[in-house]
Amino acid sequence: MQACKRYDLAEGRIKAFTRSSIRAKVILCLKDGPKTAADLESMIGIRTSTILHSVKDMVEADLVVRTNNGYSLTNIGKIQALLLDDLVSCIVALDEHKDFWQSHDIGSIPPDLQKRIGMLIKSEVLKGDPVAILRTQEFFISELKKAKLIYGVSPIIVPGYAEAIAFAVGNGAEVNLILTDKILELVIKENRDVLVGLLASEKFRLFRIEDGIRVAFTVTDGILSLGLFRKDGGYDVSSDLNCKGPEALLWGRKLFDYYLHRSKPIENV
Repeated sequence: MQACKRYDLAEGRIKAFTRSSIRAKVILCLKDGPKTAADLESMIGIRTSTILHSVKDMVEADLVVRTNNGYSLTNIGKIQALLLDDLVSCIVALDEHKDFWQSHDIGSIPPDLQKRIGMLIKSEVLKGDPVAILRTQEFFISELKKAKLIYGVSPIIVPGYAEAIAFAVGNGAEVNLILTDKILELVIKENRDVLVGLLASEKFRLFRIEDGIRVAFTVTDGILSLGLFRKDGGYDVSSDLNCKGPEALLWGRKLFDYYLHRSKPIENV
């Protein structure tokens, strides 16, 4: 069934909690547990009588029920609240860095994770400038050196990358790295001794994947650094999206796992 046809079936339900901002805010406020009318007034910032008018409609739509503790979401209401919260977070995250998302190729981010862009809401775009064009790379290398846990996927080569990984492993970091075939060949050619030393460590695991990936990213125990290719096919060395917080790190790990399942382990070179 086409998406537009499915919408026809769901239109009434969607409008039940998005027809007004008050209803949307009520369902989001109730997402984390029961609330009294006074709680809702304090959280939303409007009069109780106005809120209760909307709550009445939501009760009739089987989204909200009256309880001893005030008002709670029904099972269907809970699921729809989670979906609405994800949608709101996604819109906010995309609007916050609209130019970054609009100007890059996002085709290498699987649809399931594109839908969860809201998990990257705590983020900033780090840009280079004419004076310090390599600012993003310098920040990235500094983050690698102080990390204790590293998961990376790279279809590009960054100056100092191999040395930074070796430094991190030497300091006890656990590293899982996926390189495209071309990048692996280049690393073997230019940094064979470093790579041989890394492969001898129990802390380092290396994987190879076919060329064609259009995303470069690293997840550490403190940050997700996400780089994308421009729509013209070239990698954008001048801007990275740096994200913090548990949700962003989880999103990054899920993206890493997506590519890990498509990779092959390398034990020696």
